[in-house]
Amino acid sequence: MPILIFANLAIAELVRRRVIAAVAVLTAACIALTGWAFSKLHQYALAHAATITRGDEAMANSMQVILLAHMFGMVLAVGAAFLAAPAIASDVESGVALAILPRPVRRVDLLLGKFLGLAAVTIGFVFLTGGVEFAVVHAVTGYSPPHPIEALSYISAGAVVLLALALAGSTRFSPIAVGIVAVALYGVSWIGQVADAVAAAYHNGAIRTACTIISLLIPSGGMWRGAIYNLEPAMLAAVSAQVSVNPITVTSPPTQAYLIWTAAWVVAVLAGAVAAFKRRDV
Repeated sequence: MPILIFANLAIAELVRRRVIAAVAVLTAACIALTGWAFSKLHQYALAHAATITRGDEAMANSMQVILLAHMFGMVLAVGAAFLAAPAIASDVESGVALAILPRPVRRVDLLLGKFLGLAAVTIGFVFLTGGVEFAVVHAVTGYSPPHPIEALSYISAGAVVLLALALAGSTRFSPIAVGIVAVALYGVSWIGQVADAVAAAYHNGAIRTACTIISLLIPSGGMWRGAIYNLEPAMLAAVSAQVSVNPITVTSPPTQAYLIWTAAWVVAVLAGAVAAFKRRDV
């Protein structure tokens, strides 16, 4: 199928430009550094076992894992945005699209093929890196998050949302403009989730309504919420529920209706990208 051919070409392009190699080296260094940090914290807990219980250590480890997820999600959002931003725009500006599209190749195949290839690389990176990170934490401290597969699935979904958004922008605007806008919208969505928690604590209906609208327009924040919820052990979730404002943890996952909305949002954005690309002169 042409879509699969373009997906393979998108992956091969990332390999040719050494993007995957560079990310692999950087990721390995980060995992080694975090493994060392967790080992030091575990050694400290063992040395002070009289005052630090296993429950206290598990709580601290869970918070550290959630903070890592926050960092990982932000880095992944930036990466997804700047991978997809030049996907179409660069081909148009360089003349590659002009050489390919006059042949019996549909524009929809080119666009969806690139999306599929980038999504496959991104999701594979999330599960591989997350799985290794969780394995290292468990080997060093004995702690494992309660629902790692679900958490990584939500993180992957958030990255796919950014990929679709950036790819749609790439059909009409320059790569740098699309990358900046996509990352900014990710930040707005994330802040919207935090602001919603603050508004709920102070019973401010207007701000909660605004945050709900933001989460519907940019669903990446909702996917972040699902990831953090699945990384929280029951003990941490119970403590978080008693705190008025906590920007790090969440007390409830996204609803099934919201997950359906997010899937429909991605499909709608890709459909809009196809329509915009069909109207663009190459």
